[in-house]
Amino acid sequence: MTAVLAPWHTRFPGRLAGSVYAAEPESRVDAAQALSDAELDVHVDVMAEAEGLPAGVSLTELHRIADTVDPARIGVHLIGSADFVDTILASVLRVRPGVVFVPWAAFTEERVAAIRAAGSQAWIALWREWDGLEESSAPVWPARPDGVLVMLIEPGTKNRCALGRLAVVTACAGDLPVAVDGGVTESVAQLCVTAGASSIVVGRALLAAPSARREGDR
Repeated sequence: MTAVLAPWHTRFPGRLAGSVYAAEPESRVDAAQALSDAELDVHVDVMAEAEGLPAGVSLTELHRIADTVDPARIGVHLIGSADFVDTILASVLRVRPGVVFVPWAAFTEERVAAIRAAGSQAWIALWREWDGLEESSAPVWPARPDGVLVMLIEPGTKNRCALGRLAVVTACAGDLPVAVDGGVTESVAQLCVTAGASSIVVGRALLAAPSARREGDR
């Protein structure tokens, strides 16, 4: 089976990454191949178990995806506690993904050094830790990131995206490359670009069946 991408992805050349978490588990490798064939990056959510939500991408799936597409095009978002990051990071780094997104609470100099030593970039995932509206300029990062992933919904949930958080994108974009993730649709993607995002992660609105894409959820 060949995954079908929403045709609007061509509006954002060089900016989109498709989240394979949005695909059914048995279709995730196929979805990654379709994204790569369309010259889009592949975003992989590896998360701690959460009640009521589908399982994140497993390490087995991640390694199969890395065998199928160029690992340099893969971004892996680790969603969970610092302890969870420690249990999973070494296995993730064996894939040598282009980017590893690490939650603020786990973003330490030691973990960042390990990520860079594997040849990957270390980006910090930002949720409520800084709102972008403070008068005192830039946030104080726990360690210097290579980029920022601004979440429009709480990581690991299915809430509707909070467009007010695009102010965080604008505030960070002058200093670092910024990616946006969470509930992104075609119209939201355009708002992300206007706010200064250099890359945009899209899930259901890009990978799901046409009827699901029209609903506008991720």
